[in-house]
Amino acid sequence: MRAVDFHTHLGGSPRPGYQDTPQNLLEWLKEYGVDGALISPLNSLYSGCTDHRPENDAIFEYCSQAPGRLFGALCVNPLIGNPALDEIRRCKDTYNAKVLKLHPWLQGFSITSQEMDKVAELCQELGIAILFHDGTPMYTHPLQCARLCRDFPKLTVIAGHTGLGDLWREAMLAAQRYSNFILCLCGPREAAMREIVESVPAKQLCVGSDIFTAERNDPVMWFRWASFRSVEMDQETRRVIETETALKILGR
Repeated sequence: MRAVDFHTHLGGSPRPGYQDTPQNLLEWLKEYGVDGALISPLNSLYSGCTDHRPENDAIFEYCSQAPGRLFGALCVNPLIGNPALDEIRRCKDTYNAKVLKLHPWLQGFSITSQEMDKVAELCQELGIAILFHDGTPMYTHPLQCARLCRDFPKLTVIAGHTGLGDLWREAMLAAQRYSNFILCLCGPREAAMREIVESVPAKQLCVGSDIFTAERNDPVMWFRWASFRSVEMDQETRRVIETETALKILGR
């Protein structure tokens, strides 16, 4: 596998004439030198969602049509308490889920809450990484995400946007401190990515586009991957960032 896009979402506003199928998605990714993707839910990332099971099932069903190429991430809202913990356990038992996607800003919960700590504790126990939307104060500051790395040292925490355009230095410094803090390069500009690649071990970096599978948005896909690939680095570093980090988190 040449590259894995570690930040995509199932669905979106359908592009006219484009069918959102796993095979069409893989063909789309291939045009940009990408062979696989981690796919997260979309509607579940809003505070109004309390029943996450249907969309989680849809994610894993979609990905099951391209095993070894497409990988599903489940979603819950920590604020719903025990049902969230039960759904995490179910997805682990049923689908061997490896990643939980959370969006505290849209879902309306605090990363510093007791409910979040219970989710983090369970994910650490089950070997499930947590992929956060980050870079949006005050809900999703990279340092809020990194706090979980301190309190749950065996938990893998992924900053899904590496602090976006303003907070990437904080994300970079946190990754230097915590080896279980992974940065998904999906937001910082080229100059920022250049400094991050020079300062953070490649095994703590991956790449994502934040595309929606139904929209076939070529400009977004092109921009994310072209921006990363414009950063100079040796081939081994590029291979680790584009492929190996993601596959290790996914248990491959």
